[in-house]
Amino acid sequence: MTKKTLFVLLLVFAIAGLSLQGAFAEGQKIGVVDLRKAFYDYDKSKTFDKQLTDMTNAKTDDRNKMVEGIRTLRDEISFLSAEEKAKKQKDLDDKINALNEFDKNVRQDILNKKNDMFKEVIDDIQNVVNKVGAEDKYDYVFDSRSVMYSKGGDDITAKVLTKLNAKK
Repeated sequence: MTKKTLFVLLLVFAIAGLSLQGAFAEGQKIGVVDLRKAFYDYDKSKTFDKQLTDMTNAKTDDRNKMVEGIRTLRDEISFLSAEEKAKKQKDLDDKINALNEFDKNVRQDILNKKNDMFKEVIDDIQNVVNKVGAEDKYDYVFDSRSVMYSKGGDDITAKVLTKLNAKK
């Protein structure tokens, strides 16, 4: 078999494969959801965002009080004798260590809370997409950011958001 014949056969198989793929895809219902929009426009996401902001602000206030205590102690130490400075230095070191531990714990708490909230919102979105997909008989629903081309008319984001925000 010559290279030319082999090339022609491969070309014929490739064209036939593409034709069959097109025929197979016809009749399938495919939808897309803008996951980013669904995430940020979901009322629960907005509520969680406010909770995280409130938590961060409260922890910042607590931290500022600790820092002010450290500053006050440092100022007091500067006016003490060498012997008294040595005694107070332990208190200062303990307060600085407590502040560092507080910072570490707060960062971890906020990260854990954020991850839990993110997972809950994504799970809610996934459940509603599954429900809409089944109700409207979609064969597939993709995240619109993963779709390179769409002819339009198959975006179900608004419907998903309506159902998400209706759940209270």
